[in-house]
Amino acid sequence: MDLSTAKMLAGIGMILKLLGVFPTVGWIFSLVGLILFLIGIYNISQMTNEKRIFNYLLIPAVLLLIVSVIFSVVLFGALLTRGLFAGGVAVAGFVTIVVLGIVALVYKMKAYRMLAEVLKVPIFNTAASFYKWGAILLVVFGIGFVLMFVGDILAIVGFFSKPSEEISS
Repeated sequence: MDLSTAKMLAGIGMILKLLGVFPTVGWIFSLVGLILFLIGIYNISQMTNEKRIFNYLLIPAVLLLIVSVIFSVVLFGALLTRGLFAGGVAVAGFVTIVVLGIVALVYKMKAYRMLAEVLKVPIFNTAASFYKWGAILLVVFGIGFVLMFVGDILAIVGFFSKPSEEISS
């Protein structure tokens, strides 16, 4: 597999992950997209001899799965119990999800900054900035989802872009 094929796999994977918002079949798109994205990123990191890129993007993927399980358990627990205990479980679950989300975001930003440097595609730096500001504004105003979505779109554009200069592998 060459670098352009690996970038295309990662880009298609990101597009499919965004299609995860559709009801009923969205989880299938998300799962297939995540797999294609990780395969593409793994190959990019192997070809560029920068293994940290894959590791930094694998951590958010694993944390996403953990957050999904925690969210399901907290939601199920809150539905089964009443009163103060349910509130405490919900608060603890929310805090855990926020902390894991912040950790995932930091690693995602590091990976995109490294991709910008290694692939010579500066739009990945812009995507990382949108993720950062999206996370900050998510807490403050809730508008952060839009900024993080723009960050995803910019990353997709980055995967389908040519490098701004020659890549030395």
